[in-house]
Amino acid sequence: MAEIGRKTQVWLPWDLNPETTEDRQIFGNIKNNFHFVGRLKKGMSQSQAQQLLTPFVSKHWQQGFVAKYDFFQGWSVEIQVRSLQEVILGDNKSITIMLIAGVMGLVLIASANISNLFLSRSAENQRKMAIQAVIGAKRKHLFKSMLAETSLLMFMSIILALAIAKTCFYIMQRYLGEVLPKIDELSLNFITLGSALLVTVIFALFFAKLSAHMINYNTLNTMLQSSGKGGGLQVSKKTRFILITSQVALATILVFANLSLLKDAIKIINTPIGFTTNNISTLTLNFSATDLLNEEEKKPIMAEIMKNLAALPQVEAIAQGSSPLDGFGIKALTKYPNNIKYIPHFKRIDERYFTLIEQPLLQGENFTIADRRNNDNKLIINQAFAKQLKTDGDVIGMQLSSIGEPDFKIIGIVKDITIPGQTAFGSDDITATVPRAYAPNYLQEQRFMLKIKENQSINRQQLAKVIAAVDARYSVFSFTAIGDLLTQKLFTAITTAITTAILASLVFLLASIGLYGVLNYGIQLRRFELGTRMAIGAKRADVIKLIIKDNAKAILLGIGISVLAIVALSLSFSEQLSQYLTWQLIPLFLVTLGLVSLISFAACYLPLRQYINKPAVYSLRGSE
Repeated sequence: MAEIGRKTQVWLPWDLNPETTEDRQIFGNIKNNFHFVGRLKKGMSQSQAQQLLTPFVSKHWQQGFVAKYDFFQGWSVEIQVRSLQEVILGDNKSITIMLIAGVMGLVLIASANISNLFLSRSAENQRKMAIQAVIGAKRKHLFKSMLAETSLLMFMSIILALAIAKTCFYIMQRYLGEVLPKIDELSLNFITLGSALLVTVIFALFFAKLSAHMINYNTLNTMLQSSGKGGGLQVSKKTRFILITSQVALATILVFANLSLLKDAIKIINTPIGFTTNNISTLTLNFSATDLLNEEEKKPIMAEIMKNLAALPQVEAIAQGSSPLDGFGIKALTKYPNNIKYIPHFKRIDERYFTLIEQPLLQGENFTIADRRNNDNKLIINQAFAKQLKTDGDVIGMQLSSIGEPDFKIIGIVKDITIPGQTAFGSDDITATVPRAYAPNYLQEQRFMLKIKENQSINRQQLAKVIAAVDARYSVFSFTAIGDLLTQKLFTAITTAITTAILASLVFLLASIGLYGVLNYGIQLRRFELGTRMAIGAKRADVIKLIIKDNAKAILLGIGISVLAIVALSLSFSEQLSQYLTWQLIPLFLVTLGLVSLISFAACYLPLRQYINKPAVYSLRGSE
């Protein structure tokens, strides 16, 4: 239940959990992945349950288990009560809200663009509607004609949208089932179809009403007496001003928001992890028999399996133990003589571990096979933990005590590594380096890392044959490339990067099209004015400056509205947005303004080219 995509079929009693009797009594091994599932009594809230359970469990733990250990003086156990739905879905609610906000912004920009198109089309169809009015068409008949046109357009659009959605659902369910919760429940049902129909009706009515709003039915008859040149109704200057301002404001906000998220996601993706994942896979064995083996019986079997795996022609190197991405435990350690307590992330490894994953040993020495045979309590720690223990990091030879175990002696220091999404115990700071400690693992370890030779491959069936040849009671439980594990841990960042890049591109494209459409329409209305100016001596640069100056007010107002909106959001939702809106984003906002200014300038200049690149007579007579 704690893993996305897992469909649990078998439930076992707690007594069959894999922890050994000895490990259950070592309270220095801190576990942070225990989950209890229960149903609250009627009327009992989550906060009430937490307030009742926390002191009960904490007191029981303090008095019954760790009272004799000085290390845990002042410690307590906190019970966190959360709904099962929240545990399963995780932080997807906030991600969904941000995605919906981005999509709604796209809808608004697209609506502004389509509105502009319908207004322009209504202006072009004035003469046709005048003929309809003369032969008896009433206002409601004209509105129905427009509604039929918009309804047909929206109906065709929604059919295409549903087809695309269905295709996307299939792709997501096929390839993202193990990383997205409840993905198998995505489908086109009555709710989605009903929502699609509602959206179709709303937009069809909106665009039809908008088009009808600019029709002056009483003046349609006079349209037939005009020559047609400039006789049709036009989209008002005020309407065009609003369209430009809204386009710029929405584009600035959405491009800035998406670029901010994209920047953070790319930073996470590109952060060096400190070790290699190239051609390395992790292998876990499963034991299938009723008579369990003791630890001494397992050792020669694991040694023989490891020897045979290393002899495979595809295998370049092998290590006994799990990969860094398979997780770390937590270890309670104390430094004497001042009894300072430390809680580093902890992993047991063999003597080949650091060489295989190319994690550099900076000081001291590595483990040996003798350390593992003798179960020596030696430690190799990372730079972050070394600096915690001593400011200058000179800790080789230092001893640390652990609860219920002999003291550990530090024999080496390795370079720090970074695992996406992992923070130090008790900390929420994702930027801080995690302190880590490594100790020799046991010879009976049933997990391995295999480094496959370049341009070689190996599958589960080949591994299963090698393992069964040594002992048929063992089989392959899992065989996974740790590069795939890294991709899974980076999935949120990768998804955010792809989604925000697509949204930012769509916003940029739609805003460019919208601004170009509005400004092009305005320039067409002024073509005779522009031709006249050029005829009496205005140069190309003068005309370009004129158009930019006339539209600068709307563009600057849109940018101003976007700035106020961003400031208002940062003040209203400071707690939720604090990790996204920082002073470091000012350069990014300037880049956003540059991009918006660029498309605004392009939207002003490009429609002018057909007039300023030809003699003024072409604009004056209104023909090519």
